[in-house]
Amino acid sequence: MSVNAEGSTVLTKDLIQCRLKGDKLQPILLDTANPELLAHADQLLTAFRQCIGSRKEELATMLEPILSDIRPLALGKGLRKLLEDRSEFSNPDPLDYPAERQKLLTLSANLLNQQPWPSYEAFRQALMQAAGDNNPLLRQGGLYADLPENDSLVSFKDLNPRQLLERYNLGQVQALLLSAEYLELSVDSAEPAKLRRLCKYLRFFRLLCQIKAGSGGNALKLRIDGPASLFENSRKYGLQLAIFFPAVCTLETWRMKAEVQWKEKKRILQLDQSSGLVCPYHIFSACVPEEIKLFHRHFKETVPDWKIVGETPFLRGENNEIIFPDLSFASESGEIRHLELFHRYHASRLPARLEWLEKHPEIPLILGVDKTLLRNPALEEQLENSTWFQQNGFLFRDYPSCEKTRQCLKRVQGAGGRGQG
Repeated sequence: MSVNAEGSTVLTKDLIQCRLKGDKLQPILLDTANPELLAHADQLLTAFRQCIGSRKEELATMLEPILSDIRPLALGKGLRKLLEDRSEFSNPDPLDYPAERQKLLTLSANLLNQQPWPSYEAFRQALMQAAGDNNPLLRQGGLYADLPENDSLVSFKDLNPRQLLERYNLGQVQALLLSAEYLELSVDSAEPAKLRRLCKYLRFFRLLCQIKAGSGGNALKLRIDGPASLFENSRKYGLQLAIFFPAVCTLETWRMKAEVQWKEKKRILQLDQSSGLVCPYHIFSACVPEEIKLFHRHFKETVPDWKIVGETPFLRGENNEIIFPDLSFASESGEIRHLELFHRYHASRLPARLEWLEKHPEIPLILGVDKTLLRNPALEEQLENSTWFQQNGFLFRDYPSCEKTRQCLKRVQGAGGRGQG
């Protein structure tokens, strides 16, 4: 499974603990203040700290008595997985170990048959001379260094016992979302910036989402298509949905409903802010995908007449829909344009957006469309026949280039439309 930017891992299904009431699925969340659970977590953490530099086999030996005291067994295995996924283990040299091992064993047998050796040390010196002093198989543990138990623990991303229990709770929910048909969210916050940040996560992870205004205040209603609703790349998309979910837990008010697969049947998963789930993303910038960081940097260096605006607004669409662009730009003269990207998962949303924008050319929005969507003949034809798109849109592969974005901004510059808030 995948590890997110803060090291929180999505657990495998065999490590999830759930209760079932009718068609409602309830993950068994740990009491993160329970002294006994905290003590177990502390013992596991201590073992990992003490085993830095030791072989994986030695770590397993130290963990065995600790894990045997944790019930149920799936809990101990889940905590161990979280810690192993926060660890870096050494890798053997890029070598054909079976072939090189056979050569060394053959050489050793020939030396033994040549003459009686007065001591093991004398034989070893002769073997090292014959095989070469730098032969990696003659280092300590090198003969079988390709076996996983001989990997050594190089480093470990430490955390405290409570954080480990929090990550276990979150990891269970994330694992269930890997098989979601959809995820519905009702969210609110006294700070609009938090809602914008949540929507940025949505855009960063290219999730297929419809956003609508909720009732009162800053409330939003989101419906995110799940991986089970896709025909291709569902595994990657499921991981992106799972990695996105912790951002929801940063809000004061949230409620979720998801339809997930559990034991080959569809179940309903419902949670809210009272569940005590904690987001591990302490540094938001650490979760920004690398291609977005590169785009920001390159755009600043190569496009002098436009700049990326830090705060992207919500735009009002039709039927109470909210549009949250991927990026916003300001020209030297103060003109504002927003960019919405449609990636490979977004084909179902694009036709309606094009039709609406053709009716509302005053909206200061430009569109970038991933070329993979052109596999749909009807969509390709719609894009080719759209006068609006030819002026206000462009195609890209995986992520847009600064140059294509600049060219589109240049085409629409001064064509009317001002930013909505």
